[in-house]
Amino acid sequence: VAIPRLNIPSLKMQDGPSGFRTSFPEISGTCTMWPSLLAVAATWDPLVVRRFGKALGREFKGKGANAILGPAVNVHRVARNG
Repeated sequence: VAIPRLNIPSLKMQDGPSGFRTSFPEISGTCTMWPSLLAVAATWDPLVVRRFGKALGREFKGKGANAILGPAVNVHRVARNG
């Protein structure tokens, strides 16, 4: 819920930095499939990470989202035993 007197907009959350969820027919086929954040971090290149974040933010904002859910850094996987 927006709070106009504080200039706070309502949240328009969208799931996942791997890509904007295309549950709306009008945007189907218009979304980028982004690499996992773990892969981006593994580059150890701050410039690549910054460019990735800006591009991801532009796409989500352009489609109306103002919050991205789910960090998707693959923390649930362990290198040993699964």
